[in-house]
Amino acid sequence: MMEQPDSKSAKPLYKQLEASLKEAILCGEYQPGQQIPTENELSAQWEVSRVTVRKALDALTRENLLTRVSGKGTFVSSEKFQRSMTGIMSFTELCQSQGRRPGSRTIKSVFESIDDETRFLLGMTAEEKAVVIERIRYADDVPVSLETVQMPPRFAFLLQEELNNQSLYECLREKYGLWFTHSRKMIELVYANFEVAHYLGVAERHPLILIKSEMIDNKGELSCVSRQLIVGDKIRFTV
Repeated sequence: MMEQPDSKSAKPLYKQLEASLKEAILCGEYQPGQQIPTENELSAQWEVSRVTVRKALDALTRENLLTRVSGKGTFVSSEKFQRSMTGIMSFTELCQSQGRRPGSRTIKSVFESIDDETRFLLGMTAEEKAVVIERIRYADDVPVSLETVQMPPRFAFLLQEELNNQSLYECLREKYGLWFTHSRKMIELVYANFEVAHYLGVAERHPLILIKSEMIDNKGELSCVSRQLIVGDKIRFTV
């Protein structure tokens, strides 16, 4: 059981709460994926302010022991996914291979101007706009990545597809006879801005893994450029 605070201790209350919660997590009192008490509940239990509780939770989130999901609560970080950097596997297939429930929410599906470099890669003219689809990807209802794909105008048919909780790769393969055979990837460390932090349920400036992929389809054409912002404590990469 979590220890109660000691007001006579020289150790700040939020540090005491942080240490107590950490011990509860490491000893298995709270299991991976389990929701911990709310800020209000912890505040009442410890007889401290919500500011004190929030400081303790923020510290544990930075340690990747907790995951804070906007509008849902705070959860013990789950076991990391394992994702191979060789070959191509959709997010849906990745989740299913590891017994997780995949999900997605479309936040953008439009024709949009894109930067010159990407337009050149996709073989588009200066006047053309790309098909841009942006989605939040979930594993067991927890946001794991923010995914943006950019494709040439000939993929306009995708703007009519319902891609919430659906696999884009599966849609292309089963309905249109298109699939990706291989890709070129670039990986770097970035930090969440306010908008991305909101979508992924993390703190602003939280470190993220950015993967940029140039996807080659079964017709031998570079037909998709994707950008994935991934919460790094959710996925382990293998090469």
